Amino acid sequence: MSVYNDKNISLKDIALTQFELAREIPAALELIANKPQNLDIQTRMLIIRINAALHNLKSIEKITIAIGIDFLAFLNPMLSFLHGAKRKNLDIFSFDPSSVTKQNKITAELSLFIKKENIYASDAEIVSSAIKQKSFLIALLGPQSLNPAKECIDAFSMGKQGLLLIHNYAIEKSPSHHLYAVERGLRIIEQPEGSGECFCV
Repeated sequence: MSVYNDKNISLKDIALTQFELAREIPAALELIANKPQNLDIQTRMLIIRINAALHNLKSIEKITIAIGIDFLAFLNPMLSFLHGAKRKNLDIFSFDPSSVTKQNKITAELSLFIKKENIYASDAEIVSSAIKQKSFLIALLGPQSLNPAKECIDAFSMGKQGLLLIHNYAIEKSPSHHLYAVERGLRIIEQPEGSGECFCV
């Protein structure tokens, strides 16, 4: 058990499994992310939740991931690496990951699996393109991605299945999507570490 502090939260008597290199996500972050030391517990928990969804949604044939946060674009090659067996049923849309990905032999090989046509310059383009896919959607957005988040909520309210994750949802001073979601029969949950989460399954 240990203690964790950053500018947003202070946690005591916790197991810091997010940083144990014997586990797949911390190990993959060390291998692929350019600056893994800058990833706090909330960010690591969001990544762990996406990884868990990819492992556990066994009945879902096709999954599309929209990574609408530029500093997390390294998740494009990382998730392809961790879920290589599902690669043909997994589409990942993101910013260009090259500036936030370590340069080594493994990432050079993984870059070959990145679909160039799925790389965009804005979160709006990423989400808009990902939503059009006939698949389960996992969207990871920042707190300022107001319209892309609403686009996901609208799609969920019209029957699309998916998972919306919002970084710093309960921490940053940004408009809440709570009422917007409630008016469409959905609920965004504020997690204790500050993220937001909306399931539609």
